[in-house]
Amino acid sequence: MTTSQPQPEDFGRVGRYVTDTICAANPDYANLDPAVLADVVQTNVHNARIYLQAVVHQRRPTGEELATLAEAARRRVHQGIALGSMLRAYRIGARAMWEKLSESRPDLDHRTLTDYTLRYIDWVSSEAERAYLAERDRLLDSRLEATRLLLSRIMEDDFSTAEERDAAVRSLGLDPRQPHATVVIGPTSRASHTLDDVLLEVLQEIRRHVPGSISSLLRRGAVILVPTAATSGIETLLERALRQSGAEAGYVTAGLGRPSPTAEGLPAAAREAERARALGEILFPDRLVHTYEATAFFDLFRQGEPVDTFVATVLGEFLGGDRTSRIDLVRTLYVYFTLGMNRRAAATRLGIHPNTLDYRLRQAAKTSGVELTSPENSFRFQLAVRLLPLCTHTSWLGDEDALGQILAT
Repeated sequence: MTTSQPQPEDFGRVGRYVTDTICAANPDYANLDPAVLADVVQTNVHNARIYLQAVVHQRRPTGEELATLAEAARRRVHQGIALGSMLRAYRIGARAMWEKLSESRPDLDHRTLTDYTLRYIDWVSSEAERAYLAERDRLLDSRLEATRLLLSRIMEDDFSTAEERDAAVRSLGLDPRQPHATVVIGPTSRASHTLDDVLLEVLQEIRRHVPGSISSLLRRGAVILVPTAATSGIETLLERALRQSGAEAGYVTAGLGRPSPTAEGLPAAAREAERARALGEILFPDRLVHTYEATAFFDLFRQGEPVDTFVATVLGEFLGGDRTSRIDLVRTLYVYFTLGMNRRAAATRLGIHPNTLDYRLRQAAKTSGVELTSPENSFRFQLAVRLLPLCTHTSWLGDEDALGQILAT
């Protein structure tokens, strides 16, 4: 039995029929832009030609034939069609072509036609998926690089005018007139390498929970801009993200600056976040997240001789006593003041009875001549104790290792 060769208009009709079938069965194709719809129709016309040759001649499509469909798959990325929807469209389209070919070519063996239709779906879907994913990754990489460069310039305030800076902020999808919190996440001094993999996991976690945030891995660490005027929720989210990232405790921390009212203050907010990390790692080594609001007071002081001299004068000269007694008293004051002068909590932390704590405080008061349980009278001692983590020389304790033991209490 002889059959006539399909004419170009036949493929045109099949292509439109396949497109109509796809649009009716696939919601993502139901309301396509006219230009995108025309592209889909043209792709299905070409698809029908390739399908006929593959099924009738029982062969895999050539590389040149598949390249055309791969190029169409790359266009779908830019047209905003999801991968799953595109692959479903190929399956729906193949079934529609199978129906048409079954009607027009009764001479073809039905089992062979079905077998090669299934093979065709696999061949074409695999090629289209590879092309789609490659294009999506390429596009994502280019966007990530653009984000990284813009965010880096914003953090460094690398703009000639305010208008140029605001335009860069807008290009990231942010409003330069709205408040934003700045976060800097990075490895601590204990980490032996940059931990970029961990930082990227943290960024992914943040993006999932705060889709409106902008983030990138920069030289200073992972930097995140969050549209918000408050930091309380961000602090909780950061702590959860760091814990879920798998980072070992003490190896990665986050610094959170005060929200900047406008884009102009973002560089300063980033510096605050970095300073919060640096101070927080010294003052609160067990914490994952450090806010500038909690560490701003200590930013008035810098590590060095003035701090060392002040602490040694207040705690060393006035406490007196032998080495063991002095260390015990300093440890007691450190815990007592850092816990807000809460007797019960301090005694529990020290592992002693509250009465024993009272005795030690009386001894310290007797030695120093200051009523340490009075917030007004004990200010200098509270300040000296709070500055202990910033000390670089503690010879007045009589043991260079004693400070680490005190801070670990």
